[in-house]
Amino acid sequence: ELREAVEEVLPDLERDGVRVFYLSSASPTPGVEALLPAIEAAPDEPLPARHRARVTANSKAMYIYTSGTTGLPKAAVITELKLMMVASLGRICGLRPDDVIYTTLPLYHSAGLLVGVGGCLEVGTYPHPTGTGCRQGPGGWRDGGMDGRMGDGWMDGWMGDGWLLSVCHPQRADDREHRVRMALGNGMRAEVWKEFLRRFGPVAIWEFYGATEGNAGFINYTG
Repeated sequence: ELREAVEEVLPDLERDGVRVFYLSSASPTPGVEALLPAIEAAPDEPLPARHRARVTANSKAMYIYTSGTTGLPKAAVITELKLMMVASLGRICGLRPDDVIYTTLPLYHSAGLLVGVGGCLEVGTYPHPTGTGCRQGPGGWRDGGMDGRMGDGWMDGWMGDGWLLSVCHPQRADDREHRVRMALGNGMRAEVWKEFLRRFGPVAIWEFYGATEGNAGFINYTG
């Protein structure tokens, strides 16, 4: 999706000694590495302590480029502490190690990466012995690419009108035949919320608000 943008700045990144990866099994761009083979070849043992000897709560974990909520797009610093705090949202709302997280958001987005993948790492659901874990797919419910019958306790994420797609599809007799028990996201309209529950059953929905570059957030974790 961002290949052209990456290739445009790749010479500058290489000149600065920055390694660039695609989260894929192969790379179509010379100078960009494919990350999946390295992940699959990595040992299961914890990393040696020397790799994190100087890491503190205020250390920079990553940069996430915002969409410009507080002005022009910018690289927001995500510290180790903020990463852990956002990743804990799933646990606060009842995410379990045997759950499967299905995220409809790209992994360069804070909710997809920090809440989705971070939530998996926080509770230990990824990788899971049964092969479950964090999966990514297009928006919507079943017609949008998600088959809710594929695993126990799916937890979905959305932004804005993402789930509006679900309730706009024609009603089906098997709308309630799924194992989704909870959903976490932000921006669901009240009318969409009510229609979703009517169509798909008593799925626990938690709404949160936060900004990548912000310093506060809130969530209705009590329901």
